[in-house]
Amino acid sequence: MRIGIDACALSTWRAGTTRAVENVVRELVRVDEHNEYFLYSNHDFALPVENGRWQKRIDSRFGFLPGAIWIQTRGKKMILGDRVNAFWATAHILPLGLPPAIRKVLTVHDVVWVRYPETMATYTRMVHRLLAGRSVGEAETIIAASESTKRDLVALLNVPAHKVKTIYHGVSSLFRPHDVVVARKYIAAKYGVSETYICAVGTVEPRKNLSTLVEAVGILRKRAYFPFQLVIAGGKGWKNSGVHRSVARAGLSEDDVKSLGFVPEEDLPLLYSGASVFVFPSIYEGFGLPLVEAMACGVPIVASDVSSIPEVVLDAGLLVPPHEPEAFAEAILRAMNDCNLRSSLITKGIERARLFRWDKAAREVLQVFNQLVSPRKI
Repeated sequence: MRIGIDACALSTWRAGTTRAVENVVRELVRVDEHNEYFLYSNHDFALPVENGRWQKRIDSRFGFLPGAIWIQTRGKKMILGDRVNAFWATAHILPLGLPPAIRKVLTVHDVVWVRYPETMATYTRMVHRLLAGRSVGEAETIIAASESTKRDLVALLNVPAHKVKTIYHGVSSLFRPHDVVVARKYIAAKYGVSETYICAVGTVEPRKNLSTLVEAVGILRKRAYFPFQLVIAGGKGWKNSGVHRSVARAGLSEDDVKSLGFVPEEDLPLLYSGASVFVFPSIYEGFGLPLVEAMACGVPIVASDVSSIPEVVLDAGLLVPPHEPEAFAEAILRAMNDCNLRSSLITKGIERARLFRWDKAAREVLQVFNQLVSPRKI
């Protein structure tokens, strides 16, 4: 087969979607010894593709176009020219109007544009409203990041259940427990934070609900001695975000809540390992990759009890309603102070994380291609 892949996500900053696509592609290079692949993007990306059956198809002359628009125009022209048998749209949007001879696979990480459109940037919301719904209709197979996302597709977008296959994300072998003291000293020295901290990882955006976590820390500071700094690792927009404004409202200072901005992947295992608790208060997730990474690093989890989060965590974390800062405060204290509970959460988390593997995800994606396309000579 000749398989095309939308690789635009690989040239953007490394949020969860980018890392998911990158890791599946890396494993496909390793596990698939037969098919040809074409990676389409309007920007080059760092992923090394040394196998002769893999080709980057970069057209940076149109780099000014957003990826979702480029793939509809110049990208689509390149796809047709390469005469692929199948095309995999890796993030919600297909190049619309591909001929029936090209079998269409679409990954949907979440349906936030339907459930919580108010939490999205205006441009992103408009693009999804214009293109994502139509893409869901044109796709022959949809890969959902969780059973929760599959249920949303069926209930909210009327997608037939048989058309959707759930393929979970994995976790890189980088994510493993590190010596806590070493990890804390490294993070403190490099990022200027306290050696005693709780952490959250995720893009600073409304859906991540970080203001509730700030409120919870404010409650803990007012109630009793709580010498732990809240450390937030995530994307841009901190100074203009609601979570930044909520720090003052909670009676906290910028020493109490530290934003690290983007943290490179090689530092994340140390950030997780050094944390006393990992907190994930999101109001909606399609999967929640930081949850699995944190569990793999042996840190207790406190998270929201909504969308895909209970499915991913099961009993390896404390789950509470996302809009109840008092509940988060109580759960954080329990995860810190109850030694038996803490030990149990750590053990269960490490065991749970072992079930999420990128090689398994890649093989399941390959199985989707094989089921859709009967190999033919080109």
